[in-house]
Amino acid sequence: MNRILLIIFVSLSFLMQAQVPNQIGVRANGLANATLLVNDVWSVKNNIGALGMLTKTEVGIAYQNRFLLKEFSNQSVAFNFNSKAGNFGAYFQQTGFSLYRQMVGGIGYSMKLSDKISSGVSLNYQQIAFGDVYGSTGSLSASVGLFYALNDNLDLGVNVANISRAKISDYQDERFPTVFNIGMKYKFSEGTFWSVEAEKDLLHPLNIKSGLEIKAHDIFVLRLGMNSYPFQTAFGVGLNIKNLRIDIATSWHTTLGINPSAGLVYQF
Repeated sequence: MNRILLIIFVSLSFLMQAQVPNQIGVRANGLANATLLVNDVWSVKNNIGALGMLTKTEVGIAYQNRFLLKEFSNQSVAFNFNSKAGNFGAYFQQTGFSLYRQMVGGIGYSMKLSDKISSGVSLNYQQIAFGDVYGSTGSLSASVGLFYALNDNLDLGVNVANISRAKISDYQDERFPTVFNIGMKYKFSEGTFWSVEAEKDLLHPLNIKSGLEIKAHDIFVLRLGMNSYPFQTAFGVGLNIKNLRIDIATSWHTTLGINPSAGLVYQF
């Protein structure tokens, strides 16, 4: 039975190569992963350049049950330490089960270059493991990012994940994807914004992502999002209770189904 699950898992993994998001965190899931310019603890993975704008130390945990299959579920944790010298972050995420598991983790540093600009760099390690029989493979990669607050309402940003084109295998020169993101965020008011991004890797078509976060109340936030490739819609809510944020979200893929998720972010 486990071997059958392995075959199904690997087959679906190839099918979903264009669908596996480069972003982590429940807030990202609710915004259809349009989080290039969202400044929170998950920026250590989503855009290391945006991490430099944080003014507090934060820790976050998240769980996502992708397509309602426990074998596809992923668990994430992230941490940011704020100091006068800048922000230091770390994250870890794993997906899969005993016969097939993907893991990625990294550390990063981001700092404000001025009141409006921050930039950062992260060092990441990715690993794919095929149980006890086929072993595992992994490699190091680097990512860079930039955040620019053009004015009080408009932010701009760019991020390049795996700029070093880390290799998976020498066979056919197989490599982890290098992903380019560029986007903007327009702030209607405090806590309410609209973001739109363009995402492109070296193999798949351009993906346009858009997310809307609405501060409906001092403690309640509503999130909506949409992707163009593949076409996906997303919905989420957030509850801000003093220093604690509780996030719940789901995205919907027209072929593969829904991706419910839940998580916590605590600000010190």
